[in-house]
Amino acid sequence: MKRIALLFFLVVATSFASTQNWEPDLPTTLDALAKNAWQPSLLTAFGNFTFAYSDLASPFSRFLEESLASAITRSAHLQLFNREAAAAMDPAFRQIYGEYFKTNGVDAFLSGRFFDEGQTVRAHLELTNMTNGILVGTADLQVPKAAIPNDVPVEPTAAATAASTELGNLISNKEAGGLSVSVSAERGPDAVYREGEDMVVLVTVSKEAWVKVYHIYVKGKVQLIWPNRFGGGGTIKPGEAVRIPGEGAPFAFKMTPPFGTEFIKVVASTRPFATNEADFTELSGDARGVISRGLSVEGLGKAEQAEAMASYVIMQAK
Repeated sequence: MKRIALLFFLVVATSFASTQNWEPDLPTTLDALAKNAWQPSLLTAFGNFTFAYSDLASPFSRFLEESLASAITRSAHLQLFNREAAAAMDPAFRQIYGEYFKTNGVDAFLSGRFFDEGQTVRAHLELTNMTNGILVGTADLQVPKAAIPNDVPVEPTAAATAASTELGNLISNKEAGGLSVSVSAERGPDAVYREGEDMVVLVTVSKEAWVKVYHIYVKGKVQLIWPNRFGGGGTIKPGEAVRIPGEGAPFAFKMTPPFGTEFIKVVASTRPFATNEADFTELSGDARGVISRGLSVEGLGKAEQAEAMASYVIMQAK
């Protein structure tokens, strides 16, 4: 999974000794990261912040993002680009949406991984040029556990980690040919949403293919969300990004309890799928079995197939 970050900076390591001085010192840290850029102010957008040992997000991811966003408003050298876009997270989306970023003058992205180190959480930030994605610097932040609200867990749950492993590779004996598929929420492929927020799913392919998009709930149940009765013929062309829901669709993915980690699993094939499950209907059986059964294609012979997965966390509203 790709890691995204900021632009033309030095490596900086900053530690915070106490709860009292952690957040007030963040703008200084961010200014230090940006002081060697060729321009005095950088328009910056966020990537994702994930737990280092599973590459999944947790409620702490959103806590860290919101702390950094607040700090950027007090920074002398960074401005926050207040729009989420999957183009920042994956080369497939960057190719499609890159012109949007260029038009809006986005200079930089900030994302990273975090480690539970007992009394503190170390957030390792990665710094990358927006234009070419080259990593050019890092920064380590030490976040005291005492500064983190009690209802904001740092690590993803064991159930989420197990589900990620279980759903990660469903296609065996993949045919060579170059078919690939990418999926992300508009906040990125490891996003964290608060209760009441809406999510948009984005899907793209490397060559024309039939595609199915499944949603796996916190409790492990699965449903097909695309193609659906509101649009989409089930095929996607390269260079096209399908948005779910699309513009003007009569439904939305509004974040509601139960809280926890959910998944979007996408499978693609160069030949039509043999069956199409009912959309927005809870399908019987475990998620892995349901999606694996849905991989069968029409007729005899081999088909190129590909898969991708994104996760997201639902947490309480502020």
